[in-house]
Amino acid sequence: MVDTKTAVIHLNEDGLVIVRIRDGAYQSLEDAKTNLATAVAATAGTRRPLLVDIRSAQPLDADARHHYSGRTLVDSFLALALLVAGNPFGRMMGNVYLRIARPGISTRLFTDERRALEWLIQHRV
Repeated sequence: MVDTKTAVIHLNEDGLVIVRIRDGAYQSLEDAKTNLATAVAATAGTRRPLLVDIRSAQPLDADARHHYSGRTLVDSFLALALLVAGNPFGRMMGNVYLRIARPGISTRLFTDERRALEWLIQHRV
């Protein structure tokens, strides 16, 4: 488990990379670079499914959002489950990210972590 300024990142026992953005965290471009590099390091050189928990995060600015959706995401991960708050604002944040970022891997929004993990397990190689 690795702590960054804005996230806690680890590889779980099912081979999924889990990124939990800290409560109320605003992520700058530098934070996005650190978090993504740390998540990639957690893969141990194997493309893996990725869960990103943004239930209590602040919206991303354009530079951070662009960095998170770039080539590194596609090259390092098999699928992305975005865990959002189960309220209209949470779903809106997730949908805005998906609409603008258009990640190049299979991606779904979830409000239930158990369902997100089950979906990601199906994407393991």
